[in-house]
Amino acid sequence: MSLINNRIDHTFEELQVGEVFRSGGRTITETDVVNYCALTGNWIAIHSNTYYASKTRFGKRLVQGALTYSILTGLIQFGLGIQANCGIDKMRFLSPVNIDDTIYAVCEVIGKKEKDDKYGVIQFLMKAVNQDGVVCQQGEWSLLMLRKREDLDALVASSLPELKS
Repeated sequence: MSLINNRIDHTFEELQVGEVFRSGGRTITETDVVNYCALTGNWIAIHSNTYYASKTRFGKRLVQGALTYSILTGLIQFGLGIQANCGIDKMRFLSPVNIDDTIYAVCEVIGKKEKDDKYGVIQFLMKAVNQDGVVCQQGEWSLLMLRKREDLDALVASSLPELKS
């Protein structure tokens, strides 16, 4: 078994409650934080003002919680069986993420609910874990998925252009 298995190329029926997916690490840099400030307009002082942040209980600037969440969505690579994000529940920011921390994603299947003949909703417990093994952030993600492999294969086939010789 691979220690890193971060690609979820499954359908609803193929996933089992208790199944765990893990990513490799990704260091969050100064550039990431500044680019996120510019992209979102989130120039809150704890993220963008070194002097101010040095006076807080943390003593330094922190990575935005939403940036950490956004990076998690790329560390676990959801395949084409995922059709929509249905929601995120119980999102908690448990420990600060610092600039130059390396985070890893741990994603566990914690629930399954059939929606209809074609779709189901998978509930994942998604965690951001830092280089010291500390869970910094976690939340329960519900994703709409195709139920059957044949439906996914048909969708993929219909979305590919015909090759011309």
